[in-house]
Amino acid sequence: MTAATQFPSAAGNREGAVGLSVPAQTLLLTQRVLSRAIREPATIIPNLLISIFFLLIYNGMFGESAAVSEITGGKYINFTLPVAVIMVAISGGAAGFSLLADNASGYMNRQLTMPISRFSMVAAAVVQGAVLTVVLTVVIIAVGFALGLAPATGFAGLLVLLAIAVLWGLGYAGYSVTVSLLTGKPEAAQAFTFLFFPIMFLAPVFLPRSELSGWLRTVAAFNPMTYLMEGMRALLITGWDTTAVARALLAAVLFLAVTMSTTAFAAFRGLQRT
Repeated sequence: MTAATQFPSAAGNREGAVGLSVPAQTLLLTQRVLSRAIREPATIIPNLLISIFFLLIYNGMFGESAAVSEITGGKYINFTLPVAVIMVAISGGAAGFSLLADNASGYMNRQLTMPISRFSMVAAAVVQGAVLTVVLTVVIIAVGFALGLAPATGFAGLLVLLAIAVLWGLGYAGYSVTVSLLTGKPEAAQAFTFLFFPIMFLAPVFLPRSELSGWLRTVAAFNPMTYLMEGMRALLITGWDTTAVARALLAAVLFLAVTMSTTAFAAFRGLQRT
């Protein structure tokens, strides 16, 4: 289906008030970017493999250690799985690269000449990131079960963990879309995307925050990924710790709110056409 046949032509309103509704436009555009992601998995598979690799390495190093299990409060796979989930959520960064690909191919310019909502163009990329986060998180959880994962809160807890991951993935997708729209350069988008890897290691990745010392413990207290990890770990290890889970949800929601705000600004700036 070509761009011309996806959306009815209409004179005047470029924002989609004529023809298909904004939700319908968003759905069609989302289907398109997801189809491309399936056809071109190079932006998805490497990060998934890296996340699985680290999951296997961490569990292999510490999974059989009784001392580490005592410190973490249970099976180490339960403790380290949230790290892999957060890493794989970075696949939401593919959202920004899909916009860059459209811009480089000239497809975005063609969209801007049609009655297509700019909101739909950006929203489709963000939704793509959320969908990828769900699929890849489920894969990571499946690998976790193969390694002995035993969530303390059962299936319901895994659903909450997935919700936290999706909120984080949406926020990260918004971040990548912002960088892509403002820079328009794949190199810049990739560089800013990988900034999150070192930032993640300023959180309690290997051991609980109580075991950190000095400046790292102080920095970890201000790192939102700390609270994501602690909330997910509570669901997997200690049970329904409402405080830890609420903090995780709040951190994810605040990150999402910030990145969606910057995405709106970037869309206004980056998609302006005279």
